[in-house]
Amino acid sequence: MNINHFENDINKTIVDRGYSYYIEGYILEVYEKADNEYIFLIEGSDDYEVVVQLGDDGEILYSECDCPYDFGPVCKHEVAAYFQLFEMVNHVTTTKNDTNMTNKRTTIHEVLSNLSKEELIHIIINCANHDATFEKSLIVKYSNGYPQQELAICQELIHSIVRKYTGREGFIKYRDTGAFVREMEDVIDKARNTENVLVALDITLLLLEEAIAAFQYADDSSGDIGYLVRETLELLAEMVTSRVGLDHQSAEIFEKLLAQTDNEVFEGWLDYKIDLLTICFGFADDERHREQLKNKIESMIDNKSRERYTYYNNESMLQLLFQLIVQYGSQDEADQFIHEHLQFSSFREQLLNKYLQEKNYHKVIEVAKEGETQDQQYPGLLSKWKKFRYAAYTFLALKEEQQVLAKELLLAGDFEYYRDLKELAKENQDVSSFYRSIKNELKTEKGWHTNRIFLKLIEEENDLEEMLDFVENNPSYIEDYAEKLVKVFKEEVIEIYKKYIHSIASISSNRRAYQGVCHKITRYKKIAGKPQQVELINELIGLYKKRPAFIDELGKIKSL
Repeated sequence: MNINHFENDINKTIVDRGYSYYIEGYILEVYEKADNEYIFLIEGSDDYEVVVQLGDDGEILYSECDCPYDFGPVCKHEVAAYFQLFEMVNHVTTTKNDTNMTNKRTTIHEVLSNLSKEELIHIIINCANHDATFEKSLIVKYSNGYPQQELAICQELIHSIVRKYTGREGFIKYRDTGAFVREMEDVIDKARNTENVLVALDITLLLLEEAIAAFQYADDSSGDIGYLVRETLELLAEMVTSRVGLDHQSAEIFEKLLAQTDNEVFEGWLDYKIDLLTICFGFADDERHREQLKNKIESMIDNKSRERYTYYNNESMLQLLFQLIVQYGSQDEADQFIHEHLQFSSFREQLLNKYLQEKNYHKVIEVAKEGETQDQQYPGLLSKWKKFRYAAYTFLALKEEQQVLAKELLLAGDFEYYRDLKELAKENQDVSSFYRSIKNELKTEKGWHTNRIFLKLIEEENDLEEMLDFVENNPSYIEDYAEKLVKVFKEEVIEIYKKYIHSIASISSNRRAYQGVCHKITRYKKIAGKPQQVELINELIGLYKKRPAFIDELGKIKSL
């Protein structure tokens, strides 16, 4: 994205809002932090800081705003900054009063470079006295004490950061979560730069425990906490990759990691526990470690509980055991393991894919049917097994079986099989009678997915008469089908649209709802024309004289 034509790459609504901020003087200050790097202070519901870095050719290399907007890559504050920046780099004059807004900011480096060592120490100590977290962060970064001392210092820093951001409320708000994570990353840096691998491992495990716990006391809408957990797990994986089998500490590292999987913090976070167990696979080439890992995984399988979460947990643990067999066992052992656990969908799917690759289509049909019988109460799995069976029928050219199954899948909600079914039906009946048959069957069936498939069907065949009939019985769909229908059924569409708007207006009781009605009236104008729109507005004004807010909103669109 380039500063000279950024408008082309951003949502028009955001561009318009950003331009309003720019032209109305919401940019309070602009500083050039360094060459081609600018900081903007922009007024909004709060004062927000925008940072923009430009390349020599005007390319926007980096852009960030600290506002909570998360519905797109660029917010209105950034757009306002872009307009101002375009003016600055191209020396464009505008009608705004703040023509000399930009100043060269004196950098902290320039100020500190002129101070003596004693003055710098005094400044740092003074800052540390006023910020306990800052003090602990400095000690963590630059200390080099005994192993236990280093671990204790890191633990103190972690607790200090948590206290700083949770405060009295005991919760970290959305806008503070990013800063919380950035300070926690100081602990990652400490672990990465600690030469003693066991100390580095303990520090990383401390951080992992706190990062997962943070899901309970922080708003992670931005995904920052999840990022911290993943970053910590990646560091553990790096440690294993770089150390396994290279020194006498490998066994101790493995045992520490394996023991951590029992930590209560992982309750409810199965995926992270699996990640940690997978990291332990790095030691599995040692038979003793492999046996320990196998025993640990088996101990996590609960064969008594019937809960769905337990089922998912068991399946995940069995998949880990299967991976151990694949890596260190024989093909016969792997095949036997799959057959022993076909009650779990992932193993049945693996076996079906294996038979498909081997072109053993009769086995595909057999195993798929068994799955259908087993998983009748789970529509998603039932559909999956039927699709495998359908694929086998296709390869075997069993057209009658294909036709029956394609119809089952279609009526169950998989519209993708309609075209196949249509082609298969051509051999026994004409296309028009086939379409009528399917359509009538769907009309008599009840259920939300049947309704959805019916609509897709009439859209696929462009059946305008059926669309009109459907809309007459379901007026709320008029906005979806008006443009298709108006060319053939203009009068009917206008009448249905008009009645629909009247019905919505009758149940509206606040300004937000009135604005929604007015949006519908604006869309109605595209179908019916301006005179019809004005007539409808006048009818509503006459009906709702006692709703001044509604009259006000209607007046706004009437004058457009």
